[in-house]
Order: sequence, then structure tokens, then C-alpha cells
Amino acid sequence: MSKLVLVNYRISDAEEREVRRKIALIRSMLERCARLQSELAELEPVAGEDWGVQLARYRKFVDANRWDEFVDDYNRLYDELPEVERTLEKELADAKAKRLRLELTAATLLASTEASSERKDLEAIAKGASGLFADRFQEAQSKIEKAVRDRLATPLEVSNQSVTADQIALARDLLAAAPAEAWASTPMGGFEEARQAPYEAGAGDVESANGRVIQLSEKLARLQSELVSVDDLVARLRDLWAKSTSERGLLIDSIELEAQDRLDAAKRKRDIEKVIEEGLAWLTPFSSLSADNLRERLIVASAAGDLAVARAASDEARTWAEAEGRRLDGDRIRSVLLSELQELGYEINVQGAAWDESSRVSISKPSEPNYDVQLSAAPGGAIQSKVRAYDHPGRSGGVNRRDVEVEQGWCEDLARVNALLSKRGLTAEIVHEDGPGSSEQKPLPARADRDFQTPAARPMERKV
Repeated sequence: MSKLVLVNYRISDAEEREVRRKIALIRSMLERCARLQSELAELEPVAGEDWGVQLARYRKFVDANRWDEFVDDYNRLYDELPEVERTLEKELADAKAKRLRLELTAATLLASTEASSERKDLEAIAKGASGLFADRFQEAQSKIEKAVRDRLATPLEVSNQSVTADQIALARDLLAAAPAEAWASTPMGGFEEARQAPYEAGAGDVESANGRVIQLSEKLARLQSELVSVDDLVARLRDLWAKSTSERGLLIDSIELEAQDRLDAAKRKRDIEKVIEEGLAWLTPFSSLSADNLRERLIVASAAGDLAVARAASDEARTWAEAEGRRLDGDRIRSVLLSELQELGYEINVQGAAWDESSRVSISKPSEPNYDVQLSAAPGGAIQSKVRAYDHPGRSGGVNRRDVEVEQGWCEDLARVNALLSKRGLTAEIVHEDGPGSSEQKPLPARADRDFQTPAARPMERKV
């Protein structure tokens, strides 16, 4: 067996493509986190990293094609942002749910309020609690709690006792659903009652009408966080206090079904967006007609609103990108390798139009007319090299010294080339190597007697 080496080459271009793919995904996550954080900051104090600032920094570098200046942060962001996004979504939904429950509580209390001054406060809260910042929200909440406690301490009139008691029970349960921390601080309004413990109401009983209303408030808040309008559902929910017990159940059923349908639609839309973003991210490193066609297919799939269609288009983009990346890597590896070999004095004999994947070339030095090296390109950047001897007058049989010297020379040249390639972003990993003189050369017919244009005359590689 001749001197044979199998080298697997890895190129920095592949790492660069992966970085650019992840950075494209980071952009989408940063945009969502910045939006969520901005919305949350309008309702609650927000601590930690400013994702709007980070997004502006990202755009500055990436949009100016200076994405490499963002590399230091991308691993951290790629790992952290999914959890940051989930946390911000939950915090925003919780903040909106608290305010929605306060609006519903105020609207419920309005039905049994006659004093004009108190009605004015309740109307303001019922209409505007959704936009109250933390301190003003605490103030409004303390006013509502005081109103509920006043109702509980006031004897009910016989004429409207059942309706009023039911309204107060709903207001009490809505108020009791507020998180415990909402009662921990002294409200700006200065009501001493706000420092009391929250009501021990039946809000946790999800089977009760009141418990279902509380669950509905959480669903509607999640929809608001998804930028889905729920004004019509909230308006219907505010009319709940005016319904009889039987009508109330039917109204809750109706609103629950519509809210769930919108949640399902919002989730489907988000899933489609993420799948399309992944497909587009795979195409980020490529500029070609094929890549542009795949981008157009992804946009069409996104507009179709079908998750299965979106996944198929995204999978197609990924499959193409991975195959195209391997092809480009192989082309560059072979081109750079031949360039370095020419610098070392080798002549290149391409058997065909070009040295493509799964094809072979032979290289030789003019000073060694009786030897050459056959290079075979495997998929993914692997290169197999084999020293070949040609018969000539005076050649001795068996393992002869000249064969060993040429094989050793190729070993040294290959090591020198690999060292040069490392400076150009290529890493060489020797997968298999036969040592010089490890087996006898089986010489090919003398070169002068061979016609390389006929396939039958071309040297065949022995598989190992």
C-alpha cells in the first residue's frame, strides 16, 4: 500500500455562518424583549439590563455590517434571552391582569354606589386603571379596598339585598386575587385599611363564577400582552354584575370560548413567526438567487398562516443552507489547498473542468517525474492524498528507498501546507495516516505509455 493520508479540514467560514445565524435570531428576541420591557415600564418599575439600549447597539453594528463587533455578547444573549422574554411576558401579563381586575371591581361597585363623589372615583378607576403606574395603581387599589370594606360594614337594604350582596362578593373576590405584595406597601392615598391582610375570599375556586372571572382576567391580560385587542370582551365582562346567576354563567362561557380562540390564534401566530425567523436566520449568511427564492417562500408561508406550511419552508431553508455551506466550504478548502501546494512548487493536473466534490486531481513536482500525489475530495471538506509511483527503467521491486524518501517528502510538505492553512482559517485533523514505507508501492505504468483522456487508463484508488 502506498503512503496514504486522510485529512478532515474545517474552515472558519462555517463558524462565521453559525455566528451570523445566531445573531439573526438574537435580533428577533431583542426586539420582543425591548417591546415587552417598554410596555412593562409604563406600568411597573423595571430593573436590570435595558434591552432597548442593547437592541440599538445591535442595530448599529449589524446593520452597518460590523456584526463581528457584536460577537463578544452573542453567546450570552443567545443563552439568556429566551428566559428573559418568558419572564417579561409573565410580568407584563401579571401587571395587566391586576389592573383589569381593579377595573372590573370598580365597575361592579358602581352598581351599588349613589354618592356622587365616590361614583366619580369609581368611574375614573373603571375606565383608566389599565394605564396606572405602580404608585397610582396602589392609590387606586387602596380606594377600592376601602369601598369594599365600607360595603361589608354597611347593612343591606331588603329591596336590593340579594343583588348587592352578589356584587359585593364579586368585588371582594376580584380584590382578593391581587398578589400579596400589592398589600405590603403603604399606598400613596394614605388609607390605613390598605395595610390589612387581603380578603380570604373564594377566588381560588375556579369552578365558581367569581373564580372563572378571575381566570378570564388573566387570559385577557395575556392577550393584551400579545397585542391582541380584547376591548369587546372586557366590555362584556363589565356587564356581568347586571346579569342573573343563570345568565352570568352563560356570559362567562361565551367570553371564555372567544378568549381561548384568540389565545390559540395568538399562539399559532407566534409559533409561525418563530419558525419563519429560524428559516430566515439560516439564510442570513448567503447572498444568491437561490437564497433569495427561499426567503420569498418563507414570506409567502408566513402570510399563509399555516404552521405546517411554515415549518416545511423553514426546514427547506435549513436543508439548503447546510448543503450550500458544505459546498462553499469544500470549494474554498480545495482552492486554498491547491494555492499553497503551487507555492511549494507542485504542478496541478485537474482531470476535468474543475476539482469538484467527489472528484480527484493529481499534483507532482517537475523534479520527481516518476511520482505524483492523487488528491480525492470527499464531501464536507475531507481530502484524501495518496503518493503514487510510476514504472520506469531501473526501478527496483519491493519497498525501495526512493519510494520511502518521496513518501516522507510528501508528509513533510503536507505538514507545512497544513500549518500555512491554519493561518488562513483552516484547521486540519488527520483522520488516517499510513507511514512512509509501511507497504510496497504498486507502480502504475510509465507515464509516457498512458493516455489520461481515456477512463480505462486513469489510475484507480484502492479503498481502505
